[in-house]
Amino acid sequence: MVSFMCHESLQRKLNITAKIHGYDYRLVVMPRKDGRFGTWGKVTAIREALRHYKYVVFLDGDAMFLYPNLPMEWLFNYWDITENTLVAMALDPDAPQNRDWNDRTMLNTGFVIAQQSPRTDELFEAWDSCPSETRYPGCSKWSREWPHEQSAFGNHIRYDFNRSEDIRVLSCAEANGCPEVATTGCVGQLIRHYWGDKSAVPAAVGDTILHYFLPQLHEIFYKDRETLVINASERGFV
Repeated sequence: MVSFMCHESLQRKLNITAKIHGYDYRLVVMPRKDGRFGTWGKVTAIREALRHYKYVVFLDGDAMFLYPNLPMEWLFNYWDITENTLVAMALDPDAPQNRDWNDRTMLNTGFVIAQQSPRTDELFEAWDSCPSETRYPGCSKWSREWPHEQSAFGNHIRYDFNRSEDIRVLSCAEANGCPEVATTGCVGQLIRHYWGDKSAVPAAVGDTILHYFLPQLHEIFYKDRETLVINASERGFV
């Protein structure tokens, strides 16, 4: 069973996507932990949701599926997410501000696929407790310093959970970014993430829904045209 989670601004779009494919949708409002930036709440929320679902798909409020008719099962197969995959995330643009302490490009936590397993729970427990520094010295700085939980994952967690299939790295071009930042190489071919222009989200969501539903409305209209279309001349109205 798949569950979608997101911030409130995207709830209608994700709810429609979930209904199309029979997934569950949840809008989770997490209390803010003292001393932590609000985005840390996604780590706790995903970990808790994994107690109830085989897969959890999380999106930030400025991220969206470009093709709502495309099932997650297809994406899992396309991205080679196996039974041994703990999480999947997309790379950020290759830029100095997006590199970790080892000069590796970090993964973006605005779109996360997580699969239920004891080892996945261990990963999220380590991630959620990272700022306490019981396991990762120096992680407390990411409690409030940008990019928060994303930097904690990039600088610490991914080096601890580094078996061959633990973390599926998705391309920035497919699962991050949007046309407004195409010069970075991150165009969002499958998952759009409007971190480069958050104001573009409402129009993008509207366009995507229309592109999906208008063909269906046209098909319904065509099939029922004999009852929907009235020729006034033939019926003597004029």
